[in-house]
Amino acid sequence: MKNTIIKLGTFSIGCACPPLVVAEISANHDGKPDKAHRLIDAVAETGTKAVKFQLYQLDEMVADVERIVTWGPPGRKHQESVGAMFQRLSLSREVFPELLSHAKERGLLAFVTPYSEKGADFLLSLDVPCFKIAASDVTHLPLLRHIARLGRPVILSLGKCTLAEADVAISCLQDNGCCDLALLHCVATYPSPIDEMNLRVIPTLQANYPECVIGFSDHSIGIIAPVAAVALGAAIVEKHVTLNREDPGPDHWFSLDMEDLGRLVMAVHDTYVALGYPRKRILVCESQGREKATRSLIATRDLKAGSVLRLSDIKVVRPGGGFAPALLDEITGMILTVDVKANTVLTWAHFKRSY
Repeated sequence: MKNTIIKLGTFSIGCACPPLVVAEISANHDGKPDKAHRLIDAVAETGTKAVKFQLYQLDEMVADVERIVTWGPPGRKHQESVGAMFQRLSLSREVFPELLSHAKERGLLAFVTPYSEKGADFLLSLDVPCFKIAASDVTHLPLLRHIARLGRPVILSLGKCTLAEADVAISCLQDNGCCDLALLHCVATYPSPIDEMNLRVIPTLQANYPECVIGFSDHSIGIIAPVAAVALGAAIVEKHVTLNREDPGPDHWFSLDMEDLGRLVMAVHDTYVALGYPRKRILVCESQGREKATRSLIATRDLKAGSVLRLSDIKVVRPGGGFAPALLDEITGMILTVDVKANTVLTWAHFKRSY
C-alpha cells in the first residue's frame, strides 16, 4: 500500500497517520447559527479533530420543490416538501466566516461541502483547507472540474454510484489539477442498514487508487461500522453528530450524540493503535513472558564435566533463555566441559573448552 499523506491545513491524513474523525454537522443545526456554534463547542470537547458543514441554497439543490420526503424513526415519521425542508435547514453564507473562525479557535479542522461552483468560489475566499464533495455529486462533472481547478485538496464521497462512475469522477478531478484526493466509501441511505455497509470496498479502493487517501463516510446507527472501517484501513471517518437525538429533524435521530461521539473517538484511536505493524516480531510486552514461559533444554540431574549427554539427561520445561527445544537432537551426544547441577538451563557455556 502506498504511503500517501495529504496535508489539510495543520492536519495530516493518510494510512501512516491516526484516523481523522470528522463530525458532520449536516442539518443538525436546524438552520440556526447559534446552534451551529454550540455544536462546534460540543464537538471540540469530545476530542474530535474535525468538523464539517454544508453550504447550499434551495435553487442549487432541487427543482421539484413540492416533492414530499419522509424522515424520522419508526413510529415518529414526519413528512414535508423537500423545498420546505431545505429552505428551513440551510445556513446563509454570511454565517460561515464566523463558524470557520470559531472552529479554528477551538483547534478543529473545519471544512464545508459546496453544492455549486459559486458556493465553492465563496469557500475559497474564506481560505478553506479543502473541499468536500457529496456522494450525490459524483456524476456532476462540471462541479468536479471547477473544484479541482481551485487548487485545494478534495474529499470525495463515493455513494450511490458504480465503480465505473467513481473512476470517471476521480479521473475528472485528477485531470483538472487535483493532486491531493481522498475517497470516502459511503452508503448514501439515511440511516444505512448495517447489513449493506459493504465495508470490504475500502481495501478495493486502496488497491485501485493507491495515490489517494481512503476513508469512510458513515450513515449507519452506532459506531460498529466506522470502527470496522478503521480496521480495514480507513484513514478518515465521517459521522453525523447532534446535540440531542430527540430533536425534530431529518438527521438527528440516526446521528451520534456527543457522548457517543466521544466513544467513537476513543474506539477509533484504540483500533488504530491495536493494528500496529504488519511485521511479526517479539513485542516489548512479551519479552519477560518469553523468558519465563517458553521452554528450554534443561538438565534432569547433576552431571559431571566430561559426561556425554543422553536423551534421559535432558528435559524440555520452563524457563526459557537456553537452548530451544528444536535443538534437542543436536545437543544429545555432546560432551559437557563443566559440572552441571540438576535443573540447570543448558547453554553453549556448558560445552565450551577453555584454552
